[in-house]
Amino acid sequence: MFRNSKSRMEAISDGVFAVVLTIMVLDIKAPMANISDYEIQRLMMQLLSYLISFGVVAQYWVLHQELFTTLKTTTFKIMVANIYYLCPICLIPFATTWLSSSFISSESAIGFAILMFIVNVSQLWLFHLVIEQNRHDGQRIIEHDVEEFRSVKVMVAISIVYIGVSLLMPKFLLAAIALGILSRVLITRGIRFYLERQ
Repeated sequence: MFRNSKSRMEAISDGVFAVVLTIMVLDIKAPMANISDYEIQRLMMQLLSYLISFGVVAQYWVLHQELFTTLKTTTFKIMVANIYYLCPICLIPFATTWLSSSFISSESAIGFAILMFIVNVSQLWLFHLVIEQNRHDGQRIIEHDVEEFRSVKVMVAISIVYIGVSLLMPKFLLAAIALGILSRVLITRGIRFYLERQ
């Protein structure tokens, strides 16, 4: 009688991503009439934190929607894993505000880096469950799926680097995250190019 609905799981996921992407911009405060050097620095920090966090969340959404494209059977375990994945995603606006308002303090950088690690580990778990369910349903796992799973593993490794950067050089965390997004894309594209040449 009761069924686990894939469409409702995707709907709540898309809703969470849409809200997270939208509310991050609300913390950017417009400068006052007399713009001081401090106000300009504050605004630049808010904009930079927002743009990088937006890129991070958008990357998670792209991988999330690709993950569920081929899923035929939605299990309770997958639904729970999805909820636990969305939970730390919802904390990204808070971590972004903390990071920008503290001008990337050591504590806020460590908090942000740990949050990225938690999101990436929960994403890896979710990918694992969906791939296992697809195998259970008799679906052939195509090279694209293997590549995406590899990409998620790379994201976990990169988030460990974020933690190291936040501990040693917290002011460079946003640069490390921007490079992390770029390197994940380049690594994934490089592997794809290599496999196509085989």
